[in-house]
Amino acid sequence: MTLNDEINRIINAADANKSNKLSDILRLIVKKCNISQTKYMIIGSYGIRHYREIGDLDVIMEKTDWNKLLHMVDEGIGVFETYNGQKRYFLDLTDEYKKMDPMANDFSIEIFSKELNEGYPNNKFSIEYLYEHNGLARDENNHQHFTRKTLLKWKKTTNRPKDVPDAKLIERLIEKYKTHRKRCPKGHRRNAVTNKCKKKHK
Repeated sequence: MTLNDEINRIINAADANKSNKLSDILRLIVKKCNISQTKYMIIGSYGIRHYREIGDLDVIMEKTDWNKLLHMVDEGIGVFETYNGQKRYFLDLTDEYKKMDPMANDFSIEIFSKELNEGYPNNKFSIEYLYEHNGLARDENNHQHFTRKTLLKWKKTTNRPKDVPDAKLIERLIEKYKTHRKRCPKGHRRNAVTNKCKKKHK
């Protein structure tokens, strides 16, 4: 099976939502290019993917491992380009995704080349800093991404109009989790992905 075949299989999977498919494609990319999962992280709204739709993945990747993405480019999958003065790998799969969801307006992955101590919009959102300050979580495919607290700080720092409703959502989720945590029995097992107590409270 070719890389394109594997990507199309993921896109057309009936048992996965949009964010899961993007995560699965990113997993395929890092596996094919032999990229360490400690050398990149998903930034942006991925941390609230269970509460609103995510149309794309924005990723920061350490420069040496980013160069390994040349394997994908050589296969004709994605391109290297300069975007806003930054080096990025861009894989736009929107047209392919529209074949199964005509209403979709984005389905893409962009990966930016950075040093481990470089972040956006400042270095407090770098892989190195967030790793040292417990600011990262992992998804089902072991991709690093912002925790909700980190994401809230990031949204308030970028302070774009589109980030305002997301920030309010995250604040509600954090407060809800605090309340739930008080009610969840000590030592009770939590879901490994959502961190929710498996016991349902009335």
